[in-house]
Amino acid sequence: MNIKVNILCLMAFITFLSSCDMKDGEIPCPPEPRVKLNFYAEKFRNKSQNPLDDREEKFCDRINHIRYFLYKDNALIEERIIDTFDHTQSDCFSLEYDNLTYGNYKAVVIGNSVKTLLEGDPVVADNMFITFPGCADTEDYFTAVFPFTVNSDESKEYEVGLLRAHGVIRYTFNNLPSDIVGIEVVMKNVASEKWITGDYKEVCDADNRFVVIPVSKAITDGDYVIGTFPTPGNEYSAYYMNLYRENDEEAYFSQMISDTLTVTRNQLLEIATDFNDGNVTFEVILDSDWNGSLPGGIGEIQE
Repeated sequence: MNIKVNILCLMAFITFLSSCDMKDGEIPCPPEPRVKLNFYAEKFRNKSQNPLDDREEKFCDRINHIRYFLYKDNALIEERIIDTFDHTQSDCFSLEYDNLTYGNYKAVVIGNSVKTLLEGDPVVADNMFITFPGCADTEDYFTAVFPFTVNSDESKEYEVGLLRAHGVIRYTFNNLPSDIVGIEVVMKNVASEKWITGDYKEVCDADNRFVVIPVSKAITDGDYVIGTFPTPGNEYSAYYMNLYRENDEEAYFSQMISDTLTVTRNQLLEIATDFNDGNVTFEVILDSDWNGSLPGGIGEIQE
């Protein structure tokens, strides 16, 4: 009887070793992760509200810093900063767990918040929010809130999409007067707070002043891009433009161009302004093929 039992135990041990391809001198295989979270960055101008429908080809090209929080039954059990990534990996960043006990979990992720103060006590996920840092900060901010449940020993793998928090405004100017050395663009009534587990709140003005340095006496045209939080729901934003000549502290031209505009999260609002013999006209360009690159114009543009 003892011989039979020993043989059965030996056969079971051999089966275990062969199942994980253990070689001579190696330690036994680690347990399989019970939960694996694969994080993806939403691609610019994704047409869906689901960030997983259109993803960046390489995660690290868009996100290089993560604030990560894990909650179980609404209690914070893990908090970490992740700023080292495998730059050879393709489209996602993964976290694995093999020791989560049964319960209801929630993973909260904020991408690229290293330059911005993440406000609110993270002990409660609903407390946290990002304040709009201003147009001079060109970072892309991403957020994700992903609930999941562990109720068995079965391994599970999930895809988590990180939402891009900003909208993008691209201003283009045609026939810009050659004596212009400064352009200030102001978008009034955009959100100033992004609550991590909720929506946008409060409003502010998103403004930036650009310095134009003409390469020659030719008329200087150019592209000017800012990122903002979106326009509040069921409201509009207003676009103001101020132009400056050399040595002038006050704008010699200041005008509200339109007050019926909408900045949308992760989408492009493209506004073309044309100067013709003192007259200013503008056009909102829909469905352009601009992908985020800056081709530049005749002039050199500095922020």
